[in-house]
Amino acid sequence: MDIWKLLILVVVVAGVVLVLSQPPPLPKLPEGQRVEEGTFWVTTPQGSWEELFGVYPVDAGFRVVSIVHQKGKVLVEADLLYDPTWRPLAGAITQRVPQEVRYLYAFTNREVLVRVQRGARERVETITAPEGTLLWEPEIMSTWYALLRAAPREKRLFLFSCMTYQTWDSQIGEGKEVRLRSLGRELPATLRSLALPAHEFEVFHQGDLLLGVRGPNLSAHLVEVLPKGFQT
Repeated sequence: MDIWKLLILVVVVAGVVLVLSQPPPLPKLPEGQRVEEGTFWVTTPQGSWEELFGVYPVDAGFRVVSIVHQKGKVLVEADLLYDPTWRPLAGAITQRVPQEVRYLYAFTNREVLVRVQRGARERVETITAPEGTLLWEPEIMSTWYALLRAAPREKRLFLFSCMTYQTWDSQIGEGKEVRLRSLGRELPATLRSLALPAHEFEVFHQGDLLLGVRGPNLSAHLVEVLPKGFQT
């Protein structure tokens, strides 16, 4: 082969390898007025990832959008609609990995309608649920965010996952003042427990701002406030 053709081929191959080795661009939240936004770093036995979230004011109440990704590779997208008291109304959760599955849901007083789409297949279920049931997907932090705002100081809570159809009869405890550390400084916070039949979670917050969650198989913290995680 001619030396120049060989050099051109090497350059082309090197360029292709360089392009393929670059991580995908980091995802961005939709445009529009946001009353709050942030990034959670989430760790589970299955791995670690980031979740971007934004809260948008809408006529119905609030729209919460979150994008779960690993170095730009989107794993899950959630688009959730709540009323002004942070009760769930409707929304969509799209799981991208390992296969694409779309969960569409709508809450009524005592029922949850769930439509699951897998490719050309679709299934619709109507689940009976106690009045006041909240949407809760344990590994999607934006659903914790809404749960914290909807829950009163101490109450029995009914939680429902549209991704697994699981329901939980839980209790959220009264707040206890604690001190966290962030960048060498003390950070006042409130700690509340979310007790489920099988295990319990610690929920840290400042007012309505969710700082993080710790549980048996889950640890998540708000990067903008706790860049190095929990340091009690």
